[in-house]
Amino acid sequence: MYLITNRHLCNEKRYLEVLEESSFNGIENIILREKDLKNDELKKLYFKTRERVNKETKIIINGNYEILNLVDADGIHMPFDMFNKLKYKLEYKEKIIGVSTHSIEEIIEVKKYSVSYLIFSHIYETKCKLNLKPKGISLLKQAQSELNGYDIKLIALGGILPNNVKETLNYCDDIAVMSSIMESDNVKDTIKSFL
Repeated sequence: MYLITNRHLCNEKRYLEVLEESSFNGIENIILREKDLKNDELKKLYFKTRERVNKETKIIINGNYEILNLVDADGIHMPFDMFNKLKYKLEYKEKIIGVSTHSIEEIIEVKKYSVSYLIFSHIYETKCKLNLKPKGISLLKQAQSELNGYDIKLIALGGILPNNVKETLNYCDDIAVMSSIMESDNVKDTIKSFL
């Protein structure tokens, strides 16, 4: 299970508590997605997070190669446009490389390269993507079919809740969540309801 962070969904003190609780209760990967932070702030946040979370939890930097190199994080997550610009330069064999995709065409392009996982979104309606039509399960099935035979994990994102997670996991390798956990008062129980 992947947690995508958003510090605007909880206060500063609670933010690190959520990440810590998540890492000890089933979250294996944390994508630090604080796109508005300057490099020095993101660097500090990475080290604060690393101190608090389970040693086994992977911390993946969102969209910032400079910070990836400075802090030696476990990996990088890129929006598709960033991936498209850098795909010929990807040289991190020992790092996790993730890419956000929003169409089958993007998946077809990404699967040609050595990436660890791709996130396909958004699957269901979500308040994060109001007025945008969700992809739905049928497109997730198609995404799964496209990756058949490739060593790339398919991660579903967007509107995934305890009541639809079981069906969703029939057509992907894992799920990513953001608001359900970032806004939770009881992270352990929230994660348990997904698992």
